Amino acid sequence: MLAALLAFSALAQSPTPQAVQDAQRAAAAQREAAEAAAQAAQAAAAEERILAERRVESARRAQAAERRLTEAEERLRAAETATATAEAQLQERAAALSHALPVMLRLALWPAESLLATPGPPEDALRGLLVLQGLSREMAAEAATLRATGAEAARRAVAAEAEAAELRTAQAQSRAAAEALEEDLAEARRRRAGARDAEAEAARRAEEAAARASSLEGALARLRREEARREAERQRREAAEARAAEAAEAAARAREAARPRRQEAVARPPAAEPDEPSPRGGGRPMPVAGQVTREFGASGEGGPARGMTLSALPGARVVSPCAGRVVFGSPFRSYGLLLIVDCGGGYHFVLAGLDRLDTAPGQRVLAGEPVGTLAAGGRASLYLELRHRGRPVDPRNWFAARG
Repeated sequence: MLAALLAFSALAQSPTPQAVQDAQRAAAAQREAAEAAAQAAQAAAAEERILAERRVESARRAQAAERRLTEAEERLRAAETATATAEAQLQERAAALSHALPVMLRLALWPAESLLATPGPPEDALRGLLVLQGLSREMAAEAATLRATGAEAARRAVAAEAEAAELRTAQAQSRAAAEALEEDLAEARRRRAGARDAEAEAARRAEEAAARASSLEGALARLRREEARREAERQRREAAEARAAEAAEAAARAREAARPRRQEAVARPPAAEPDEPSPRGGGRPMPVAGQVTREFGASGEGGPARGMTLSALPGARVVSPCAGRVVFGSPFRSYGLLLIVDCGGGYHFVLAGLDRLDTAPGQRVLAGEPVGTLAAGGRASLYLELRHRGRPVDPRNWFAARG
């Protein structure tokens, strides 16, 4: 009521032309400041989008490095097993013929004397000598083969260990670069928040200046026009952000499609059943580089599995399997840190077992953008569940098999 009375009193007065011009100039200056603040907010949002896309690429490289490290460690274990097997076979063969070695040695050094000292007919002694000589040659050839096999396995073990060491170094460097990128993104988000606050403050000052520029009716009309302009600008900005997000996801899908196909541990999913809706498209990124240890629908103590469990390297990076908005991220019962992403179209992804979250509820994420990491100690595992309109569905239908 007091504000209305003051406004009515101001309308009753006749402002001078100079005062009106001063108020109009002040309103124009505040309007320019508001536009500059809006441009700064758009620039901050664009910077955040660029850094988010870089996070997606960084996470893709990190997962590729983790897969190569896992393969190198498997080759190392296979080479060590082959070396141990060859040595065991050589020792087993030597033990089996140990009782015949003194006779074979004596025959090799003094064949004539040994033949004459052998009781029985000379023909039998000669045949025995020939048999032992043939057995000696066969045993020598077999030992040479086993030694060569063991040497080759040992060479492969050394090469695999060297490769694994290089990959561990590259993985450490990749994680350090990813952490630096996380800091840059956090700083960009702080700048964007500050730019939005500055934009809101500039808009508030522009509204106040417009209210002082003319009569109450004129100011209200200008405010309505200004609000409409800001609403149109907001819609244009949101549309631009949505187009940028779609372009980023399309680029990510194109990169995945262009990569050489390689056999993954996860088998190609079967076709969805008629009563189970399947998401459009394919080629979504797996949330972690690892192996499936329990499939969707596998029987267990609590009944059929509602999701899928994957085993991965300690500290492995976890990425969002879809572009969407984070709706939950917090510890939950015995699941540890649990993350839920709204993928749109009634689809929600549930990721459980994380050791660290790099996102928060309300934040938008791109497909393949890092959202957290697994535990650093021991063999880590991630549980993922895909729900469509609240009902669990097979997540394999969401991911395209990669070669």
